[in-house]
Amino acid sequence: MVKPEVDAVDIDVKTGNTLGFYRFGTDRPNVFILSAMDGSSATGVYATYLTMKHLEGLTRIDGSLTLLPVANPLSFRLGAKLSPLDSLDLDAVFPGDERGTVTQRTAWEIWRRVSQADYVINLRTGWQSCMSHIVAMHREYIHVRNMATQIALPLVVQAPGNRGSLTTEAAHEGIAVVSIETRGTKHQVDPQAAVEVREAILNFLRIKDMIPGERIETSCILAGRTQSVNTDREGFFVPTTRPGEAIRRNEVIGQIQDKGDVTSPYEGRVVSLSDMNFVFEGDIIGRIATPVAEQRAEPEPTEERVAPKRRKW
Repeated sequence: MVKPEVDAVDIDVKTGNTLGFYRFGTDRPNVFILSAMDGSSATGVYATYLTMKHLEGLTRIDGSLTLLPVANPLSFRLGAKLSPLDSLDLDAVFPGDERGTVTQRTAWEIWRRVSQADYVINLRTGWQSCMSHIVAMHREYIHVRNMATQIALPLVVQAPGNRGSLTTEAAHEGIAVVSIETRGTKHQVDPQAAVEVREAILNFLRIKDMIPGERIETSCILAGRTQSVNTDREGFFVPTTRPGEAIRRNEVIGQIQDKGDVTSPYEGRVVSLSDMNFVFEGDIIGRIATPVAEQRAEPEPTEERVAPKRRKW
């Protein structure tokens, strides 16, 4: 059986901010998997746990995997997106600062591992009920697109490209990186979604010849950025479609009870949708992944970009 090498790094001992890195193997390629950069990604943490249990049952690994189950311990413990110590979002300060605040130092410590990885997978949970899907800069970088299409999930959504985000900064540095947004809701574990994501990760490792097992042929839809659907009325929202379904422009996705239908101004696939609840005017009730061709403001690259030189540590 393969036993992980554990590296515990104290970021801030007083507040319990200790990062636990679990490394399996020492060779290339090197895959880095992390979860819980905020306090709402319990399903991602469980998927990481299930992945580790599978790896521990193997007799060998060709390559190496580093797993960080909880990337932001204090925020995860409190169920918060922003750190209560410095009011920063971990997924907005990469590559971090060795001498900065607790969140910046956490990002810097994580970035040290990210910069040495060949592939990076970030697991997170959506804030609405959603389908499990991939978020990546697949339009800008061929190495990112190649990785995204080898993970057995049905939809790849264009990442917004916000600076400071791990998926943005790592892709700019020539690292193949994706985020997997797991099905489910914040603060709760969806065990079926966790198993689905674990199997997608293990299949990716088999495609890379890192672990034994039968490979599953992957097929996915490449989409543009997600667009928000807002309600113009308040009342009880009742969804009439489900995450994962294809939808046309002006098609009904739900109703404000006794006040009429809510339609989508976009064509695409429903990525997330609010459960039945009381909504107010302007609330986001769903997100639609639109076809790439519709987003004219972001022209497709005419040639493959050369991966930039990566930082050395």
